[in-house]
Amino acid sequence: MGPLRLEHVDGPSAGVVRLILDRPDQRNAVSAAVLDEMAGALGRLAVDPEARAVILSGEGPDFCAGADIEELKAARASAEGAPVDYARGLEDVLWAIECLPVPVIAQVHGAALGAGCQLVLACDLAVAAGDARLGIPSARIGIVIAYQSIERLLLAVGPKRAGEMLYASRVVSGEEAAAWGLVNGAVPLDEVGPAADALARTLAEGAPLSVRGSKRGVGVAMQSLRLDRFAEGHRAADFEMMAAEAFASQDLAEGLRAFRERRRPRFTGS
Repeated sequence: MGPLRLEHVDGPSAGVVRLILDRPDQRNAVSAAVLDEMAGALGRLAVDPEARAVILSGEGPDFCAGADIEELKAARASAEGAPVDYARGLEDVLWAIECLPVPVIAQVHGAALGAGCQLVLACDLAVAAGDARLGIPSARIGIVIAYQSIERLLLAVGPKRAGEMLYASRVVSGEEAAAWGLVNGAVPLDEVGPAADALARTLAEGAPLSVRGSKRGVGVAMQSLRLDRFAEGHRAADFEMMAAEAFASQDLAEGLRAFRERRRPRFTGS
């Protein structure tokens, strides 16, 4: 069994596909293997004429608790380009979700933190359990997430709330996430699966060309809200250098130790 499963809801002809993160013992943490399998699965779905809606969910008590911490430690100790490679691999998957011709629904329960929250942001729609926990607590560990995910967060919740989530590591409940516009709605935990299924069936029953065209239109409109891409490339390069500096810092080493030891980190800014 790999770290990802792909299942058809109501049979292959119904048009609803469930993509399941399947590492419950690791709280569905995003590893390099997960990224590879997700990229492959999304590539296959992009050319599947039967697929009309996709549900992204997690096996076990959590949707996705973030990046694989053990891999993060190993990457930090290895080649200089490792952190950038991981960030690019994650962004490739997030971009593939955005570019998939059919809508993707995030079914969120338990923790959706760090990379897990970034997956939610990349999905077209999201349904969350009321007691789910969504956030990007990067400042508690000492990393800087990719510019594109900051942009997605900003467009979803606005600059003030995005700042609170990033600078103060604010984690919000599913109910709060619905009020903020981070997800479409919040329901009791035992209803989140049926709610995602019902939404996906509704999408699958729509005219495929209309749904696909509308998704493409929303994507084009969102691009128009983003900054000029040429100028952004220069800003993103500077940002990437800052992210790499944070990845090589002693603060990140301290943040990872504190995470494993379940204590508050003591950062020094070095």
